[in-house]
Amino acid sequence: MKHFSLKLRSVLAALLALAVFIPVTVFVLDEAYTRSLTQAKFSELKLMNLALVSAFELEGDNPRMPEFLYEDQLNLPDSGYIGMIVYQQNIIWQSASALNTSVTIPTLMPAVGEEIFQPQSNLIKDTPPAYFMFSFTAEFESSDSFEPVHFYIFNSRQTFNEEREMFLATVWRGLLFLGIGLLLLWLAGIGVVLTPVRKLIDEIRRTSLGEQTTLSNNYPAEFSGLKKSINHLLQTEEQQRLRYKNSLGDLAHSLKTPLAVALGTRGLPDEAREALLQVDMLIQRQLKRATAGQSGWQCAVFVHPVFTQLVNAMHKVYRDKDLIIEQHVASDLTFYGDKTDLFELLGNLLDNACKAARQQIKLSAYTNEHYLVITVDDDGPGIAHTQRAHLLERGARLDTYTEGQGIGMAVVSDIVAIYQGRLEIFTSELGGAGIRVHLPYPSVS
Repeated sequence: MKHFSLKLRSVLAALLALAVFIPVTVFVLDEAYTRSLTQAKFSELKLMNLALVSAFELEGDNPRMPEFLYEDQLNLPDSGYIGMIVYQQNIIWQSASALNTSVTIPTLMPAVGEEIFQPQSNLIKDTPPAYFMFSFTAEFESSDSFEPVHFYIFNSRQTFNEEREMFLATVWRGLLFLGIGLLLLWLAGIGVVLTPVRKLIDEIRRTSLGEQTTLSNNYPAEFSGLKKSINHLLQTEEQQRLRYKNSLGDLAHSLKTPLAVALGTRGLPDEAREALLQVDMLIQRQLKRATAGQSGWQCAVFVHPVFTQLVNAMHKVYRDKDLIIEQHVASDLTFYGDKTDLFELLGNLLDNACKAARQQIKLSAYTNEHYLVITVDDDGPGIAHTQRAHLLERGARLDTYTEGQGIGMAVVSDIVAIYQGRLEIFTSELGGAGIRVHLPYPSVS
């Protein structure tokens, strides 16, 4: 069970519940139906017995019964009903319906004025019980005293058993169909209940892949605490990463000057100088990692493939928005710097535009005499003039802008500052925000 999915566990629980519920329900309904039929049979046989009592006469010591009775079932052979009268330990009368049936004197004889009803009885000793029996004893006046007379009505259980079996078959069939229907409804309900779980899992997956930074979907109240905890964990991890990056950069800068002084010391042994140079290389590497730039100026990176890759990724991430992203980038356009920096810079700009855009985004890149110019336009709500200056400040955060775009802009601002470029925010021709980045472009002499 540990490795079973929630859906499979729910289905197994439903099957177990139905496996208990259906037999118990059948048992309860069978008991109720059998009691009801038995009670109805008791009333029927009691009325027939009273009809025998009312038809019987004792003239002196001679009992008399009419040839035909009011109850037709007792007049018809093999009707399933048999009437019998016992007087002075002898069967003095039996109904015409017992013509083809052998009978013996019943062992049960109620006292005068009392009645006995047996759901399971027999007509012949030592035979399986196959009849209902109702017996009543009345007292009649004879020539010299009052004599008890025992009246019996027997009814075959065959019809009763057939009705009961038909009822049970109908109940079983109905409950099985009901169980199947309930199971299908249960499966549909599980699908609805587990939808937020699937959404949460998908969001966590996309967050782990870096496609988003926080969980943003609306979830039921039961998941609110989990969503807040995960977002808090993500924010804490991001803050720790930023602190690590800043601390690493500060440490590298702090060690760089004393190290330069140590390397400039006269008469420094070669072994010590070699060790200090290794330390300097390590510091330069960590400084590069902390500042993310500046060492790849001489390595040209083609811009068009980076644009295309990011656009394809954004189409997948924001496929629900059905965005139209136009590209105006020459195939031979190059960027002199770190490819990772270009991905991060353009990725943040394009991601922000996709978040803010209603439908249309325009990307363009070109070079002039001194700069590589990258422009990203969208048709979203734009950025207010009062916020633009604050957004361009290094390290600033504009978290009130759509879905955390200010954080992405701060990353862009840091990268642009590393490459000693500049950043502009303006109102796009598409009606939303326009972001233009100027990165120094070395002239070829």
